Amino acid sequence: MAGPAAGSFLALELNDALLAVADASGVLHTEPGYAVVEEGGARFGLDALPSLRRQAHLASSRHWRDFSSRPLPRPLGGFQSTADLVAAQLRRLWARHGAGRSGVLYALPPGWTGGQRDDLLALSAALGMPVLAVADAAVAASRHEQPGRELLHLEAGLHNLTLSRIRQSGTAALGELAGDRESFAALGIEPLLRLSMETLARRFVECSRFDPLHDSATEQALFDQLPGWLGRLARDAEVRVELTARSGTFGAVIQSADFRARLARACEPLLQKLRARIAERGPHVLQVHHRLADLPGVVEALLRLPDTAVHILAPGAAAAGLAARAGGALRPGAGPAELAELPWDEGPADAPAVVTGNVPSAAAESPTHLLAGHQAYRVGDGPFRIGSELGPGEAGVVLDPGIRGLSRQHCTLRRENGALFVFDHSRFGTWLNGHRIEGAALVQPGDVLTLGSPPVELRLIAEADAG
Repeated sequence: MAGPAAGSFLALELNDALLAVADASGVLHTEPGYAVVEEGGARFGLDALPSLRRQAHLASSRHWRDFSSRPLPRPLGGFQSTADLVAAQLRRLWARHGAGRSGVLYALPPGWTGGQRDDLLALSAALGMPVLAVADAAVAASRHEQPGRELLHLEAGLHNLTLSRIRQSGTAALGELAGDRESFAALGIEPLLRLSMETLARRFVECSRFDPLHDSATEQALFDQLPGWLGRLARDAEVRVELTARSGTFGAVIQSADFRARLARACEPLLQKLRARIAERGPHVLQVHHRLADLPGVVEALLRLPDTAVHILAPGAAAAGLAARAGGALRPGAGPAELAELPWDEGPADAPAVVTGNVPSAAAESPTHLLAGHQAYRVGDGPFRIGSELGPGEAGVVLDPGIRGLSRQHCTLRRENGALFVFDHSRFGTWLNGHRIEGAALVQPGDVLTLGSPPVELRLIAEADAG
C-alpha cells in the first residue's frame, strides 16, 4: 500500500530554541518555544518576545523541555501543567498549517524520555492531529554521509546542548555506544543569552553607571536590542550601543574580542569533550544547530577544534529532513512509524557549507611545558605529576603542601597518541579554563589549570619552533 501523498502531512521539529513546521516543499514556519500568559490570554513564539523579560513571572521557556501532565508548582493563568502550554502552542501551529493534512511527523528533542513521547502521542490524538511517524531530531537533520569522518550533531535547545554521534552504516542512525549522546545542562540558548546580557550590562555600568538589569523594563529593552547588537559584535571590532530609560539615555562601548572570548569560555565543557573525542577517534564533521551561530564566539571556538569541519545547519533542518525522507515509510492506519534510521538524500553539492577545513592536528599543537609561577617545566612523554609530593624518580612539579584543597598526587599530565591530557586524581577537583574536569580532558597551548585554595594557576605553553 502506498504511503500518504507527498505534501499531505506536516513535519514538526520540537526544539524549543526554534520550533519548525515543514512539508515536502520545505520549511513553512519557525518560532521559539516561549509563552507569556497575561490577563488577555496567552501569547506564544515571537508574539511572546516583547513581554518575555518584562513579565518573567508570567512567562515560560521550559514547557517543551519539561513536557508533562504533572501540575505546575504555580499555575500560569489557566494553564495547570506544561502539557497544557504545549497543547496550546501545538493547537495554534496545527490550526495555521494543518488544514487538509493527513497527519503529522515529529522530530523529537534528544532529551525526551519514552514517557514524554507517549504523552505527546496521546495529546496529539486529543487535538485531532494524527501522528504518522516519530524520529529523533538529530537523525532527521543528518542528510549527508561523511565518509572517513565521525559525524556529530550538536543540538541547541533553550536550556541545554546535546551532542549526538550519528552512525553511518548505509543510513543515518543514532550511535549505540556509551557516550554517543551527551547533554550539557549548563549550556543552551537561554544561558548563553543571559551571559550575553550580563556582559553587556556590565559594560553599561562601567561606562555610564547605568545597570539595565536593575528592573524588568530596561532588561526587556536590552533583550529587544540584543539580536541586532549580537550581529554587530560578530562583524565589528568595537560596538557602541545605547539604551533609553526613564532617567535618560546611556551608552557603552564593547570590544568584540572580549565579548566573544567570554562566550567561548562558557562553552569549555563542550570543547573539552570534543577535543578528547577528536584525539581518540580522528577527523570529525560537526553539524551545528543554527541558533549557535547567532552568538559571537561560540562557532569561532568550534572552528578552532583540530581535524574538524563545522557545518551550520539551516533553520528547521530536522523538520525539513524528516518531511523529505519519511514518506516511503508511512503506512496509513498502522499507527505511528518509529523511524530509527533514515536514508541519506543529499550529496556534497546539497550539504551545508563547510565553515572550516582541515586544521592542524592536536598532536601538532600539543603543549611542551607547564608554567608554574616564573618557572617552565618540560612535559615529556612519560607521566608528569602535579601535587604536594613526588615519588622517587617521578617527573612533575611540587606545590606548597600548605595550600588547602591540594592532594599529594593531585593530577597528572600524560600524552596519548601525541596529544596531552590532564587526569584528575583528587577529591578536591582540578579546573581547566575555569571549568571542573570530569576525570580527564585534552589540553592545548594557552590552557590554564587551576587547583587549591587560594587558587594556583598553571599555564600550558608550547615551545616556539627554533627553525
